[in-house]
Amino acid sequence: MTDDVLTVVEISVDPLTALDRADVVARWLLATGVVVVNPARDERQQPSALRAGPAVREAAPAWRDSDDAAANNGVDVLAERTLFHPTEAYVPPHCPSCGHPLGEERHHELLQPWLDGTEPAVTCAGCGTTRPLGDWPGSYLVGELAVRFNNWPPLSETFLAELGARLGPRWRLVHERY
Repeated sequence: MTDDVLTVVEISVDPLTALDRADVVARWLLATGVVVVNPARDERQQPSALRAGPAVREAAPAWRDSDDAAANNGVDVLAERTLFHPTEAYVPPHCPSCGHPLGEERHHELLQPWLDGTEPAVTCAGCGTTRPLGDWPGSYLVGELAVRFNNWPPLSETFLAELGARLGPRWRLVHERY
């Protein structure tokens, strides 16, 4: 079975802020009714602590009643340093100013320093603009805080904006398939 995961990750908060915001975000998700505490948590079928709530369609308008019965369809609020990346065919990120691609080898060289704690600034070989790596579309992302929606349909733009505002100023959506 393939899992389809939508992860909203904040790439600019430190570990302590991530812990505080994770709690705020989880409480907000519960208060809105988008999620509820998972009463049938099971490490194989339903490993997440949260699952779809009565207001799930506010976040994911295409949610179907049959989605409730699907395996591994919960929500995880994560507060740990993690590398996030789409699992589609790899394409190096491109400059947000001119579209010039960052070489694959250079991209991979930049990830370890970010994982170690410092997001690198990257100067484009095409136009000379310097921006943080997380601002280069298509880049892998490193973040301390994220919300992972396992096997959910697309999230609404309104919900993403509200969730992102609670996560922090540099949130990104990553679509992963396993």
